[in-house]
Amino acid sequence: MIKKILTYCAEQLNSYLGRYYHRPQGLAEVGHIGQRTGEIPNKVIVSLVNVERETAGGISNNVQTYGGSFTSSSAPFLLNLKVMFAAVFEEKQYAESLSVFSKALAFIQSQQKFMIDNVKYTLTLETVSTFDFHNIWTTMGGQYYPSVVCKLTGVVIDSNEIKSSGSTAQNTEVQT
Repeated sequence: MIKKILTYCAEQLNSYLGRYYHRPQGLAEVGHIGQRTGEIPNKVIVSLVNVERETAGGISNNVQTYGGSFTSSSAPFLLNLKVMFAAVFEEKQYAESLSVFSKALAFIQSQQKFMIDNVKYTLTLETVSTFDFHNIWTTMGGQYYPSVVCKLTGVVIDSNEIKSSGSTAQNTEVQT
C-alpha cells in the first residue's frame, strides 16, 4: 500500500509539473535520495523518511459478534507516513531546481486531500527544524537538496487475520 500511495503522489506531481515543464522523461519519481552514485536524476524525488503509528483513534482489538459467536482480531495499524519531496538536480542546475521545487510546493498546497481506491488521504507540510533536517540529510548521505517533509495520514495496515473465536453464553441466568 505504501508503494501505491507514493507512486500515486509522484505520478500526480509529474502530471502537475508537466503543465509547466516539457520533459518526456518526467520530473518526479519515487526513489531513494541518499548516497547517489553516478547520474543525478534532475527530478523531484518522492521518498519515505519515517513511519509513525497514529494513536489518536485508540488501539484496541476488534471483536465482532455473529449471533451466538464472536471473533477477535488485532487492531489495524493506523499510520502516518513522513514523505520527503526533494529537488535532486545537478549543481549547475540549482536555479532550475528551485523553480521546479517551487512548483512542487504549489502542487502539495493544492493537493492536500486525495483518494486512492475509495480511501481518503491527507498530505500536510511538516515543520522540521534545521537541526532535524541536518540529521535527516546526514543519515541519507550528507548532500543537501531543496526539500520539504510532509505528513501523509490515512494509511491503514490490516491483515484481517482472526486471532481467536468462540461462542457467547447462552444461559443468562446466574445460579446461586
